[in-house]
Amino acid sequence: MVGLDIDGVLADFLSPFLLRLEKRIGKGPIPAESLRSVRLSAHPVLTEEAVRECADAVRRDPDFWDGLDSLLGPEHWRRLEHLSQSGQLSFITHRTGHESWDIHAVTSGWFRRHGITNPDVHLVEKEKSAVVERLGVMLFVDDNYENCQDVAEHTEARVLMPHHPYNRDFSHPGVTRVMHFNEVFAEIEHCLDLRAPTSV
Repeated sequence: MVGLDIDGVLADFLSPFLLRLEKRIGKGPIPAESLRSVRLSAHPVLTEEAVRECADAVRRDPDFWDGLDSLLGPEHWRRLEHLSQSGQLSFITHRTGHESWDIHAVTSGWFRRHGITNPDVHLVEKEKSAVVERLGVMLFVDDNYENCQDVAEHTEARVLMPHHPYNRDFSHPGVTRVMHFNEVFAEIEHCLDLRAPTSV
């Protein structure tokens, strides 16, 4: 079983969120390279109040989530659909919506538009490690180093972390940094090969 985070792994959350922050703060562009923390803290321009207000605003806006661009190409999505159809793929996310709309439905619809016909989406409020353990995930991928450390230290899953500016300073012996999604597929094939029965 493979467990994938969504935002920062499959969907480009950061670009439109930074645009909202730029409008809120009014001090010009905020380059992604200037970010040093997944929580967008310790930044020369961003304030805790501005980040919180923009985060609250997108939670109330289903169109924000529905309109996120994909970080993957068509061939990647075809390979993920094959994995999903074989019952080997789950999406594990900390996304939280608002009582006025259904975040699970919007997220599932986004996946279907990208070719995942029956996405297995898990909305997690607390630590992802509990869900990873319950699902029997062998390979977990997340851009958030806090989630990566949690899963690396509390499960047997192999953990991959796609490189982003906000996680560049993080290092952990149980977490492998990857620069391209093709590396994720190489690890997926390796994990599935380990599960395949050997012939006598």
